[in-house]
Amino acid sequence: MGPVTLESVYRAESRRVLATLIRLLGDFDLAEEALQDAFAAALERWPVEGTPANPRSWLISTGRFKAIDRMRSAVARSAMR
Repeated sequence: MGPVTLESVYRAESRRVLATLIRLLGDFDLAEEALQDAFAAALERWPVEGTPANPRSWLISTGRFKAIDRMRSAVARSAMR
């Protein structure tokens, strides 16, 4: 088995990560954005910190937290209006 790359993780896990995020968040569009945010974070962090032992779990957790941040920001923006 070759080295674990972000590209190989994306090919192998992105569908399952997206499905899990849809189930957790209840919103397809928010889940897609969270998936993109999670992979963007992985692109920045994994070369520095190394690939986590369980990349799928890391992506799900990161995506979930990114979605929560998006929702909080949306609420804060609407409260300011």
